[in-house]
Amino acid sequence: MKLALLIMLAAALFVLFGCGYYLGVIKEKFGRNWLYAVPITIAILMFNIVLAIYELSKTARWQ
Repeated sequence: MKLALLIMLAAALFVLFGCGYYLGVIKEKFGRNWLYAVPITIAILMFNIVLAIYELSKTARWQ
């Protein structure tokens, strides 16, 4: 189960990195506009998933 948690955590962190990258691309191409909301919202959701995976890893069931 630790492998599954590690894979999910790596995927979530990759998505967080991608959100930061696309936020920079949007800023450079379009300036500040409402498109900022998309990667920021996804990043917030993925950060919550990272925290949930961390809490799951502490429980005895996932050891």
